[in-house]
Amino acid sequence: MIKTMTARYPGRDAHTGRRFNAGAEIRYDTATRRAWIPRDDYVSHVIDFGDGKQYYRNKAGRCEDAPCCGCCTI
Repeated sequence: MIKTMTARYPGRDAHTGRRFNAGAEIRYDTATRRAWIPRDDYVSHVIDFGDGKQYYRNKAGRCEDAPCCGCCTI
């Protein structure tokens, strides 16, 4: 089950590896025991090239293995 909660301890986003502080709003999967920041918190740029698709990029910058983790599509 996925829960939206406030982090009690600092940690790392399971999708992007970005750090979050205690008190941040996170999503937590009770089955896998992994936490991540909701997408709205780490997507900084949404880009539309006019092809009917939207592309986005992580606030922390593009990962070495992007777009594998889903935080960037460009």
